[in-house]
Amino acid sequence: MVDPQDPGTLALPLTFRRARGRPRKPNALTPAERARRYRARQKTLSMHVVPLAVHHEAVQARDAAQAEVARLRGELEQVLQQLRH
Repeated sequence: MVDPQDPGTLALPLTFRRARGRPRKPNALTPAERARRYRARQKTLSMHVVPLAVHHEAVQARDAAQAEVARLRGELEQVLQQLRH
């Protein structure tokens, strides 16, 4: 603050320095909230585990479907060969 009576006082710039580091976000989570969300994510991931028997059935069905596709492609090639001759 400048004293109008005293000619020797100067107006000093009133600048405030920011704190070091990255500024805090206004909606930052507390460590407890972050831990709660992490545990909830881990719980939902553990619920999506497929039983081994179901996995084996799906693999067998896939293999059977691939074999059927290969057989049908072979038949298609035979039919195309017959049509060409």
